[in-house]
Amino acid sequence: MTTKESDAQVSSKKEFSELTLDGHNFSTWVMDLKVSLSLRGIYKAIDTPKQGDAPLSQPSKHHALYIIRNHIYIDLKARYLFEDDPQALWLALQ
Repeated sequence: MTTKESDAQVSSKKEFSELTLDGHNFSTWVMDLKVSLSLRGIYKAIDTPKQGDAPLSQPSKHHALYIIRNHIYIDLKARYLFEDDPQALWLALQ
């Protein structure tokens, strides 16, 4: 198995529960998502940009977006189908 294949397999598994449609698990989901993105070094994708910080690369933004979308209820995915910025999706889900 190549590194790319193993990364793809690990990324496709759910690390934590998805955000429910009614949001009853929002607090837990937020903490789980923050930890997941932080461990990958891409927490900046949802954080408020700070002056002087280098922008996150497009692949990193897409990875963050994939993680968020992989951990939200299917109806929420449909509602935000065309949202392609992880920070905008993060703010919309709040």
